[in-house]
Amino acid sequence: MIIRFLRQWSVLLFFLCTVGITVPVFSQSETGSWKINPAADIFYTLFDINASNLFLNYTARLVDASFAGVTFETIGQNIYPATWFWEDGDRFTVNQFGHPYQGSTYFASARINGFSFYTSIPFVLIGSLQWEMLYEPESGINDVISTFIGGISLGEMLHRLFLEVDASPSIKAKIGGFFVSPIESFNAVFNRPKREEGRGNMYSLSVRAGAEKSFTYFTGHQSEAASWRYPGAYIGVNVIYGNPFVQESRTPYDHFELHTELTTNIAFYQIQILSDGYIFSFAPSHSQKIFTSTGLTMHYDFFNATNDIIDNTGYGNIPFSSNAVDWTVKHAVILSEQAYISVKAHAGLILWGTSMYNSSVFSDTYLGDTHSAYGMGENLKLFFTVSHKKAGTLELTATGYHIFNIPVTDGHSTGNVFFINGSITYDIPLSKRIGIGAVLRYWNLFGLYDAAENVYRRLVSAGLYTSIRF
Repeated sequence: MIIRFLRQWSVLLFFLCTVGITVPVFSQSETGSWKINPAADIFYTLFDINASNLFLNYTARLVDASFAGVTFETIGQNIYPATWFWEDGDRFTVNQFGHPYQGSTYFASARINGFSFYTSIPFVLIGSLQWEMLYEPESGINDVISTFIGGISLGEMLHRLFLEVDASPSIKAKIGGFFVSPIESFNAVFNRPKREEGRGNMYSLSVRAGAEKSFTYFTGHQSEAASWRYPGAYIGVNVIYGNPFVQESRTPYDHFELHTELTTNIAFYQIQILSDGYIFSFAPSHSQKIFTSTGLTMHYDFFNATNDIIDNTGYGNIPFSSNAVDWTVKHAVILSEQAYISVKAHAGLILWGTSMYNSSVFSDTYLGDTHSAYGMGENLKLFFTVSHKKAGTLELTATGYHIFNIPVTDGHSTGNVFFINGSITYDIPLSKRIGIGAVLRYWNLFGLYDAAENVYRRLVSAGLYTSIRF
């Protein structure tokens, strides 16, 4: 079905995204008034998409990246999706974080030029197809899917954060806005009137920095654990946009949460991204001490621990990513002026999940012999918090994912992948904004495959940090 869809639409979309001719799509301002002339919005959106792809391809050429080696011959072949394949050779971080981030620039290009959440979605597909056809020597079907699905979630979160940062006229804010969403900062050179302003809707923002030590276990490949002997520098950024517990909205991402963590040294890195955003929400319970919101949410979650700083393709990885649609409940009880308890629960369908399994031969080339497990499945995410202004904050997290593989080619093994993630964090306030804390986390990747070695990989890590609340 995917191949048939691409065959029918790829040539048309290729034409639209390169010459900028498309059917009228009205854009919407923050006040809801419709713009009568959509041509300029479409032109600048497509210009931004092209600029993003050109810049990425050019910088890749500077470092002689193999994926940038396109020719007129490869472009001619890529226009016809019959030549496309399920690409295995790229790095997990590139495919499951790099491509969604790339998709977020396409989505943000449309949002900053006046398109709504829903009318921005087609531009992610346009940008992704353009990249695969024009800027890579061989087109990957899985890259289009990862770019499209993950780009929507990341794009809307980064767009809203950009508006909050860019609302200030200061130079620091403009620099910060560039790092949040470079393509939206670039769009400012056109001196177009702003369609939206930051709403001052930041509920909380905190940054943690410290050190973390990881311990790993790889069944049958215990030697892989040796490179984890040294601790790494740790940084985490936690963003909550909009009140989690008092939400009643039909506007996507009026509330979202984005939690990112990175631990690294010269031998390994460990990345974790957890996110959720309401597509629509209700507030069924609201009193002076009890608050509840519930609704449909989108999720982009990414985990990767690797014992090689360039993203090892061998047995030393613990990789998993999930793009899901869940039903969510967020509940808080105010115990006193000093303390509260909150519970956040998500459960639903994984639309696109990815992990990796072992093959007999591994290669460091771009189109090497690594193998990715793609699939659909289900997920459950639970977050429990007890907080006291003086005693501190205790946070417990437990997430579980299951995907069943899609047997798209003979080179992919069918089977099931289970991934469990949990953490305990305790933060003690030293002042109104500064605190110190400790974190203990657990990862477990378990893969059962029909035609490949089963995978059992486990990671336990502990860290100390200093936190700053803004």
